[in-house]
Amino acid sequence: MGGGKGETKNHEEQMKMQQQEEGKETERPTEQTDTQERDKSEETLEGLQEKIKEYEAEIEELVDKYRRKAAAFSNYRKRQKRARELESIRLRTEVLGELLPIVDDFRRALQNVPEQAEDKEWVEGITLIQRKLEGLLDKYEVEPIEVLGKPFDPNYHSALLQAESDEYPKGTVMEEVEKGYVIGDRVLRPALVKVSLGSESNGDESAAKDEK
Repeated sequence: MGGGKGETKNHEEQMKMQQQEEGKETERPTEQTDTQERDKSEETLEGLQEKIKEYEAEIEELVDKYRRKAAAFSNYRKRQKRARELESIRLRTEVLGELLPIVDDFRRALQNVPEQAEDKEWVEGITLIQRKLEGLLDKYEVEPIEVLGKPFDPNYHSALLQAESDEYPKGTVMEEVEKGYVIGDRVLRPALVKVSLGSESNGDESAAKDEK
């Protein structure tokens, strides 16, 4: 009886040891599998990070290209707009420049109307046309150049005559022969003027000073 119990006990202990060994053998592959999975996860994460960096670089390059193209297009539009503005000014200047002699003719015609004809209908018609022409000049911002009493400026004046004057100092415009006009900062037509040489007495005084 005693021997049977001892054998049973030994048998149970052997079974327990066998189960423990089997448990250990079962755990080892599980640990290896976990390690391998971690390694694979790390490799996958590193690969994703590299891909993200590549995509970020590509996006940055595309954005840079877009910005450069947008800037180039913006500059192109500005150049085109400026070119259109200059062309518009050039055409307007040419047309208005051809109109000025007509304006001059109507002005001279009105200045030379005889007194007895001032109330005639044809005079009123000429006056009306002249006003419309001058209104057209105003519409396109064409302004007359002020000349009388101004120092002679070759950028705005064209000297047709010179004469002595007691009223105007030397080098000053003393008379307007033909009106000049500007459009913005451009001279549409310089004014034809008579320029003062100063008074004869001033010339004599200057000569006397030179002799001294």
